[in-house]
Amino acid sequence: MTEAQPDQAWYRRLMPVPAPPRVVARTPSDRAAALSRFEELTAVDGEIPEPTRARMFEPDSPAAATIVIWHGFTNAPSQFVAVAEQLRDRGYRVLLPRMPYHGEADVLNRDLVQLTDAQLVEHVGAWIDLAAGFGDPVWVFGLSAGATLAGWAAACRLEVSRLVLGAPLVAPKGAPMPLVRALVRFRRIVPRFYYWWDPRVKENLGHSPYAYPGFPVPGLMPFLHLSESLFDRSVEAGHQLERVVLVSNPGDFAIRRDAARSFASGVFGARTDYLGEAGIDGELKWMHDFVDPWSPGSGTTEQVVAILLAGFGVGEPTAGGVLVPPLVEPQPPAAP
Repeated sequence: MTEAQPDQAWYRRLMPVPAPPRVVARTPSDRAAALSRFEELTAVDGEIPEPTRARMFEPDSPAAATIVIWHGFTNAPSQFVAVAEQLRDRGYRVLLPRMPYHGEADVLNRDLVQLTDAQLVEHVGAWIDLAAGFGDPVWVFGLSAGATLAGWAAACRLEVSRLVLGAPLVAPKGAPMPLVRALVRFRRIVPRFYYWWDPRVKENLGHSPYAYPGFPVPGLMPFLHLSESLFDRSVEAGHQLERVVLVSNPGDFAIRRDAARSFASGVFGARTDYLGEAGIDGELKWMHDFVDPWSPGSGTTEQVVAILLAGFGVGEPTAGGVLVPPLVEPQPPAAP
């Protein structure tokens, strides 16, 4: 594959954005120090309900790799607990971070309006520090906004060797890319209203008891700032990865799939030994949040585990027939 060039779309040239702050790595020196760091990171969860706190799952034998999994926007680590348990049983250490202002007891809170770029960068850095401290290979996965964080980790931290992007939030469905850029560049024009995931039922969404039924729109901007900085390479992927796979879903009506392809190939195409796209079979009729056991239009725990293992290159390539076609190289994306 030829080296991808920085995204020089007119709207990115016209509206430059400052690179988010970088943090200095503080990798624990050994396993004991890593366990101590985990206690430090989870100490802030004291007022967070038990099911939505950050978690760690360790196998009985030495771990084949440490997998960091970021949950989706307005959700919580609880959505990946069953997946983490199965991965642990297969010999992997799994870390489930809780993103800032997520997982709170009051699912109708408006605290995401306080989220900043710096908080996200510090959060990602702290959890990759922890993962690297165990001394095993570090692989990362995320869903939606969590995939944006996983992508940031893979770009910025040389300890990360494999990345699976689950429907990354780099542009909401129907949002023109120039508008995304303008909202990131000019935060004062971002609407400050609260957006219901389903305005017909509002707080009575009826899905996960731990997920927020809506969000203040400014809470999206820090995630989009990170993805835009990677798009135009004001922050550049700084090392060669072994493997990058984009999981795409034809039933996903929350994000722009073309933008997600552009993100995967443009940011990582020249920085990975293998770049692939894992397409979920459209006959399954899964929705954006296909990993959540409480959500309609989602896969079973076993199917989600199979997708992750296929993405990381250590499982059956079709994930038991879920992925059709299996792990094909992405086609060049259409212009946004």
